[in-house]
Amino acid sequence: MLWRAYALLSHGGDRIGLNSLGWNSWRSPRSLAPWRKPDDVLRALEEADAAIWSASALAACAESGLLTRLGRPMTPEALAKDLSMPPALVRSLLDVLAGFGFVVWEQDRAKAAPALLPFTSPEGAATFRAALRAPLLQTEDFRRRLGNGTLALDGWSHTDEAVIEAQGALTRLWTTKALPKLQFLPGLLARLEKPGAALLDVGAGAAGLSIALCERFPHLTAVALEPAPHPAAIGERHVQEARLADRIAIRRERIESLEDKEIFDLAFLPQMFLSDAIIQDATERIFRALRPGGWLLVAVLAQEGQGTASAVNRLKNLLWGGNTRGIDHMRPRLIEAGFDPVIRAPGGRSLRMICARRPNLRELP
Repeated sequence: MLWRAYALLSHGGDRIGLNSLGWNSWRSPRSLAPWRKPDDVLRALEEADAAIWSASALAACAESGLLTRLGRPMTPEALAKDLSMPPALVRSLLDVLAGFGFVVWEQDRAKAAPALLPFTSPEGAATFRAALRAPLLQTEDFRRRLGNGTLALDGWSHTDEAVIEAQGALTRLWTTKALPKLQFLPGLLARLEKPGAALLDVGAGAAGLSIALCERFPHLTAVALEPAPHPAAIGERHVQEARLADRIAIRRERIESLEDKEIFDLAFLPQMFLSDAIIQDATERIFRALRPGGWLLVAVLAQEGQGTASAVNRLKNLLWGGNTRGIDHMRPRLIEAGFDPVIRAPGGRSLRMICARRPNLRELP
């Protein structure tokens, strides 16, 4: 049955990230701590150094245009000339890609390995770039604000356009990748394909999710809630550029002010950006705003266990405004709000999804 089929699938929101690149020491369990030695600390620092430089080098491959030129075999000299880059630098970047198995050599010519080939298209390169640019910019901002004493745990409050754009691009590309999974949520695709279908996009940022869904479903309209002025302005611009201004409304409104009743067929809630003080009210307002049978998708950072990857996700959740709330905290809140069923989509990477449905009237006791 569809419920079980969906439960066996990941939500499709896996993203390129350092955790997928093989630095296994970052997942060391806390139980090993008493047996750690100073050499283990130095080894971890060396791996951190390699991780940081690898991420920066991979980002440079996308931002310089090197990635899009690897769809066919080219010599480093030809690439350097085409990109107006020093040949030695091109060779070094190719070596980094080859170290990950992303590039193969045919005599003196380099080309993308089969796994990297989809990322050599303009759209693929944009995915690659956004997946690295968003965390690199945000971690740099985190260190800067911590260092100058301006860091506050008041949520995702970036005003730097580069950060907002990178996060918006990542959201849009993640949404496009996740679209095929929607077929496993009973009744949802049929609703989204009908005239009058409506989406509620909470914390819309640069409107990447609303744009991606409206491009996929021609009858869909969206209300994108974004109270922060800088992301809202960028989102409005993107909606105009996508020629979707007649279908996507950016409302500079907080979720606590939402009064819509039985309007939407699908809602998206990135709960890591909402404080503990408002999360229950938010889920209840979304429940009332959904039509009976409508679905809510709740994004959650994976936090299970004591490994470093989970600890980093808890740190991100804290910095972004959601305290250290995870899947186990959200499920009972959704049930209390009236959602049934509440499905945890499995997934082994950083971002996971909880899928919750407002019951149809005929399903109510």
